[in-house]
Amino acid sequence: MDSHQVPRRALYWALAVVAGPSVGVLLILALAGEIAFGVAALAAIAVVAALWLPVGRHLSGLARIADRLNRMDAASAPERLHVESPLLSRRLASTFADSTAALHQRLGDLATSGASAETVLDNLPDPVIAIDGERRIVRASRGSTAILGVDPVGADLVAAVRDPGVLEAAERVISTGEPEEVDFRIAGSDLELAARIAALPDPAPDGTVALIAVSDVTAIRSHGRTRADFVANASHELRTPISVLLGCIETLRGPARQDTAASDRFLEMMSVQAERMSRLVNDLLSLSRIELNEHFPPSSTIPLSSVIPPVVDSLQFAARSRRIDVSIDSDVGDPSVIGDRDELTQLFQNLIDNAIKYGAEGSSIRIAIGDGTMRSPGDRTQGIDTVRIAVEDRGDGIPPEHLQRLTERFYRVDTARSREMGGTGLGLAIVKHIVNRHRGGLAIESELGVGSVFTVSLPRAPLERNLSSEPDEAAAVIKS
Repeated sequence: MDSHQVPRRALYWALAVVAGPSVGVLLILALAGEIAFGVAALAAIAVVAALWLPVGRHLSGLARIADRLNRMDAASAPERLHVESPLLSRRLASTFADSTAALHQRLGDLATSGASAETVLDNLPDPVIAIDGERRIVRASRGSTAILGVDPVGADLVAAVRDPGVLEAAERVISTGEPEEVDFRIAGSDLELAARIAALPDPAPDGTVALIAVSDVTAIRSHGRTRADFVANASHELRTPISVLLGCIETLRGPARQDTAASDRFLEMMSVQAERMSRLVNDLLSLSRIELNEHFPPSSTIPLSSVIPPVVDSLQFAARSRRIDVSIDSDVGDPSVIGDRDELTQLFQNLIDNAIKYGAEGSSIRIAIGDGTMRSPGDRTQGIDTVRIAVEDRGDGIPPEHLQRLTERFYRVDTARSREMGGTGLGLAIVKHIVNRHRGGLAIESELGVGSVFTVSLPRAPLERNLSSEPDEAAAVIKS
């Protein structure tokens, strides 16, 4: 026998079962006097000796089969057993080998399927958690560990999600089988999450009865709030001039019908409010158009000398009315940028107009142009050459708590003053989106009682596209 022998006690029991009838017959014959006890004893020993080897081999073969079955898994290779027992036919051994090969193939398929399922689970866009009927987490995707901050497998659902709404919804889904969706937050996180909980038609072999898919809805909720705020603010901005217009019209039709002086006064009011509405509508249309194209950066080469000096010229009347001097100072001659001429004109018109409105009367505004670098959006380790344009005013300055919100739609530091000066509350929002479309940067610095600096960084045009046949003349224009 080989290493797959069964224990001797099992062998003795097997021999007793197989040789027992023959030994019993010999004993009966000896007791009946048919044969001598000595002969019967020798015959019994001969029977046991004759059966010892085949029974041992038979049990060894069975042990080999049992051992192979115990060790069988998807990773082990199928093998054809060599069975020496004459009681186990070659056909039985062959059948066993074929069956184990088929079983091995099935185990391998199941292992591959399981691995594929785990891979799919880990790479789902939304984290997924599987729970059993006791609300214990059976398995969880890799994304759930990242978003929840813990590895929840094996723990109660409360260990991963402490939101009462989610826990109660999970209990109801387990009880009723009806799917539910619940919004929740993770403690200490700004993320807004949505949990979609659904029961399986039948419990899975691992005990799973329900799945919880977690989605990050922070951006969606934020966009929804922004849109609602935008509609509310736009409606509010339009309501006042419309109310004034309606009141003036009603007055002109009634008490002021024959009053020329009153008619002139009300017509002037109507003109002011109509202009205010026109500016607001134009800014709304501009913002909508810029946002629509924000994902498509411009590709034209625009010399700044064709944009900034004309904007300054167009605003000279407003600057002189407040005795403000506007100067352009370039350290880099006449640089060109990659951009859209109309949008850059609107960008600098908004910035310079703001500087004139909020700068101190009798002060100065300096537009400083220089070189800069900015990290590439595609590769944060590399920098891109930029042109930095800083618009510096000498005004009252902006309190620090307002700086982060200046580019929000309809946000104003001083609402009354802004409206009095004809502002719509959209100028800096338009600037921000133009800068975003140009893949540039916007920085705002301010000191109370000193003034503010709005710095725009725009990607510089490649040198070969930035050549001028009259460089000295171009530099003179932008220096003017």
